[in-house]
Amino acid sequence: MTSIHAPLWRNKAILYDVLYEIEKEIDETEIASAGAVMTGEICGCFETKGEGVSYIKKAVCRVFGDVKFLDNQCIFRNSSDVDRDLLSFASTNWLASARFIADEYKDVIFVDIGSTTTDVIPITNGRIKAGRSDLERLKSGELIYSGVSRTSVSCLLDRIYMKGEECKTSSEHFATTADVYLIIGRIKKEDIGCESLNRYCYPFTGEEEKNRISAMRRLARVLCSDLEEIGEEGVVHIAEQVEEAQVNELITSLERISEKYGLKNVVSVGIGDFIAEESSQALNLNFLSLSSVYGKRLSAVFPAYAVAKLLDD
Repeated sequence: MTSIHAPLWRNKAILYDVLYEIEKEIDETEIASAGAVMTGEICGCFETKGEGVSYIKKAVCRVFGDVKFLDNQCIFRNSSDVDRDLLSFASTNWLASARFIADEYKDVIFVDIGSTTTDVIPITNGRIKAGRSDLERLKSGELIYSGVSRTSVSCLLDRIYMKGEECKTSSEHFATTADVYLIIGRIKKEDIGCESLNRYCYPFTGEEEKNRISAMRRLARVLCSDLEEIGEEGVVHIAEQVEEAQVNELITSLERISEKYGLKNVVSVGIGDFIAEESSQALNLNFLSLSSVYGKRLSAVFPAYAVAKLLDD
């Protein structure tokens, strides 16, 4: 399983470079068919979702030819079907994972915590109960737009407690959750595959800045301070409050979905499944991390694995 990041927001043409790079690594004689699920169509380089879906579809088909695309009803369609109903193919990456999990586990809350978002999907009797658009899922708490790498700290906390006092946070993109989890040891440098908001705002921030000291310096700036001013203990205290905020937000969604559907089991994938575990334990829900079943590498790119398995079936 190969994962290569494509920062479309910076240059949408990079998608072609990434796809050709993947093609070079694949032995085409071993491929019976190619399947795709869509994400990235809401990126700022596209004026509409439809434009994004169309662009991504054309790029994938140009490189891999006859590709089957998964729609929002979990049905594989031809590329010509995409043109006729573009929005039916938008943001279907989570659906591939949910469909695969529904076939395997039947009655669970499926959680996928990645670099940017968190999916919280109710599944009963093998049927996906979540809304089929991101807007619907945002309303219901089935989509939480925060993850463990690219989310700005100021989006999660508007105030922080330091030495018993409350302090408002700055609304700048000084630090992300990648910084937070590097500091408290939840993730390692190699887990940060995508470029963070730090890279977006500060082009000079590169690989050499993906370390704990640099992360602490960035996180201190959330309080308009530096590391020397508030110290390592103060920065760690900020990081712990960020983690607590993400855990609590997921607890709220899990509790609502558990009560609504009578679900007591959680299965989780993604690089942030430690948050899912903490949240599940707080609610006394049974928890299974699928990294223990499929390995961390597949867990981190589960939609791609799922669509391959669904297409094979």
